[in-house]
Amino acid sequence: MHRREFIRLLCRGTLPALLVAPSSISWSQSAEKPRRVGVLLSGLSSDAAARPVLQALADGLREHGWDEGRNVVLEVRYSGPDPARFLELAAELDALRVDVIMTANTQALDAVRGKAPTIPIVMAGATVPVSLGYIASLARPGGNITGVVNQLEHIAEKNLELFKEIMPGIKRVGIIYSPENVSSLAAFKIGQEQTAPRLGVVVVPIPMSKPTDLDEALATIVREEVQAVHVHPAPAIFAQRARIATFAIERRLPTNAALNVMARGGILMSYGYDNRVSWHRAASYVDRIFKGANPADIPVEQVDRFQFIINLKTARAIGLELPQTLVARADEVIE
Repeated sequence: MHRREFIRLLCRGTLPALLVAPSSISWSQSAEKPRRVGVLLSGLSSDAAARPVLQALADGLREHGWDEGRNVVLEVRYSGPDPARFLELAAELDALRVDVIMTANTQALDAVRGKAPTIPIVMAGATVPVSLGYIASLARPGGNITGVVNQLEHIAEKNLELFKEIMPGIKRVGIIYSPENVSSLAAFKIGQEQTAPRLGVVVVPIPMSKPTDLDEALATIVREEVQAVHVHPAPAIFAQRARIATFAIERRLPTNAALNVMARGGILMSYGYDNRVSWHRAASYVDRIFKGANPADIPVEQVDRFQFIINLKTARAIGLELPQTLVARADEVIE
């Protein structure tokens, strides 16, 4: 191209594509770089409950055009049985400069807020009422946190009502909760101060914040002569759910929880949310953030579909005959 022709095209802004500034080529290359999603989970990678959750997330991302291994990478981290490790894992994800961090519990959320304050956070079923200060409102979160919340503080009330339905004369209900987990603590207080007095029962607190608290928690159940046990899905408790279920069966105690996978693992009943649905729905938030949306402006969604599951194998093991009207209402019955 002659110098005079070059100057004429430059003035008109009509240079051929090959002569466009190098920045457009570098942008194209960066657009093809896989995005990275940090995922904070409790428990161990070998836990069978983790696989369906990650599959639900991968399926949700794929529906929005994000294929794992092609244009998105999942950086999954497990806290093991001790939620105190979330701090270390959150710092690790911050050092990796992931594009988004996802989690489904408030202890991990606390860790991420402190260790990775500039990275967008997507909740995948966490219990985060506005009153706890994580978001300004459901409609406009106002910070770097958005996603899906599970309303644990409200469905815990329904679980206490179920005990009253299967044991009308029940007087003492134990609640295994985690004082270190703000959502678990909030749900416990609602049960103790509001629901229990209305139902005419006494709530016995059974705190459990770390793995070493389990033996004392089980001893409290025996010592306080509770007649049934409601089990929170907080990380330290969820990691020990099999031992809790086995202990309750040996003591012939009815149990329930707000997470369906716990009923499938031996707890008598669960009324609550399906965490696979929450993770699948949360994938759409990741997609919007990847496409430029500000987490502060993306409304938080509340889980509005709950499942009632009954484990009849556990009922038979503890010698409890459940009302047929109750069994008929169940969305799933484990024989």
